[in-house]
Amino acid sequence: MYKRCLFLLGLLTLLNTAINAQAEPTEQEYFGLHIHNADSGTAWPKVHFGSWRLWDSGVQWYALEPEKGNWKFDKLDRYVGMASLTKATILYPLGLTPAWASARPGERSSYGEGKAAEPKSIDDWRNYVQTVAQRYKGKITTYEIWNEPNDKSFYSGSTESLVKLTCEAYKVLKAVDPNIKLVSPAYTGEQNTPKLNDFLSKGGSQCIDVVAYHLYVALSPPEAILPLISNIRKVMKQNGIEQLPLWNTEIGWAVVNEDGTPLRGIPDNWITLKGKESAAFVARSLVLGRAAQLERFYWYAWDNISLGLIEPNTKAYKPGATAFGVTADWLLGREAPVCKESSGLWVCSFKPEQDGTPLIIWRSKKGPGSYTASANQKLSPVQRADGTSPPSEPVSTIPVDELPVLVKLSSG
Repeated sequence: MYKRCLFLLGLLTLLNTAINAQAEPTEQEYFGLHIHNADSGTAWPKVHFGSWRLWDSGVQWYALEPEKGNWKFDKLDRYVGMASLTKATILYPLGLTPAWASARPGERSSYGEGKAAEPKSIDDWRNYVQTVAQRYKGKITTYEIWNEPNDKSFYSGSTESLVKLTCEAYKVLKAVDPNIKLVSPAYTGEQNTPKLNDFLSKGGSQCIDVVAYHLYVALSPPEAILPLISNIRKVMKQNGIEQLPLWNTEIGWAVVNEDGTPLRGIPDNWITLKGKESAAFVARSLVLGRAAQLERFYWYAWDNISLGLIEPNTKAYKPGATAFGVTADWLLGREAPVCKESSGLWVCSFKPEQDGTPLIIWRSKKGPGSYTASANQKLSPVQRADGTSPPSEPVSTIPVDELPVLVKLSSG
C-alpha cells in the first residue's frame, strides 16, 4: 500500500505538466539490451539497438580469472567481436569476486560462494580492472561498478568499500584510456534512492562519469518510472552532479511464455504481461524514458526465461520484442518528445515535420478511450506499437487504448 501511495503521489505531481525534452536527436545507443546467450543459442536481435550490457552473460571477474593469474577471455573475446561487427557499444559491469580473491570466500550469494563480497586485496581489484581495460582498449569504452549493491546477494560489502572500489577503478581506467566512462553502481527500487545518496555523499560522486539506476517498477505500469526518475535527479542535485548523464541500466516486467515454458522466480505480486500487454509496456517505458532525458535504456532481458522478449524454446518474437523495434524506429533521429498526461491520456509530441507533427498517444488506464484533435486539425494514424497499421485516413478523433499509436497531426 505504501508503494502504491508513492506511485499515485508521483503521478499527481506530473498531472497536466510537460516532461522537458532534450535538444539532441535520439541515437541508437539509447536502446540497450541484455542478451544472456548471444554465443550459445540466441540469434542476434533483429531490432534497432545500440548498447549491450554484459550482466548475467558469464563474463564477470570470477569467470575471467577463476584462479589468480589464470585468465579465460574466450567468451568475452567472442562478445567483443560480435559487438564490433554490429556496432553495438558494450557496457561491462566490473564485479563478482572469485573465491580466491574474496574477503569472505565462504559467504553465500546469488552467483556462488564469496562472489558478492569485496576483494580482500585492493591490488587484486586493480589488476583485474587494468587487465580487462588494457586488453579491450578502444573496444570497451563504458564500464559499470557491480550490480544492485542494495541487495546483499549481489554485493555484501559496505558503502565505504564500494566507494573505494569505484574510485580505484576510475583511476585505473582513466590511466588506460581517458575516454573511458565509468558508470556508478546501479541501485534499484523506489525505496533505495537514499542508498544512492549515501554512496554519492561518501565520495562516489567524485569518481563517476554517469549515474545509473535500475528502474524496476514491477508492481506498477511504466508511468511509475517518472516519479522514481524525479527522485533520482533530486539525489544527483543534492550531491552537485545534476549535470551528469542518467542511465537506466535495467528494467523489465514478467512476460508470459506462449511456448509453454513456465516463469521462474517471479513474486506473486508482480504484474505478469500477456500478449500485447508486453508491447504496450515496452513502448511506453521507452518513450517515457527518453522524454525524461535518460541517455540510455537497457531492457532486461532479451532472452531471459521470465522477463524475456523472445520465447525460450521456439525463439519466436513476443509482441514486446516487436514493440522494442517499432518504438526505436519512432524515436531514432528525433529529438526527445514532450509528454503530457491528463486523466490517464498520454500525448507525447515531437517537433513538427514536413508532413505534420508526430504524436505518440496511449491510455495508462485500462479500457478504450479516444483523442480528439483541435479545431481545424486532423490526425493521420501511422502505426501501433505492435507493428500493425490502423486506417490512415485523416480523422478528427482516434480510438486510444493501452497500446501506443504513432499519428501525424496536421492542419485540416
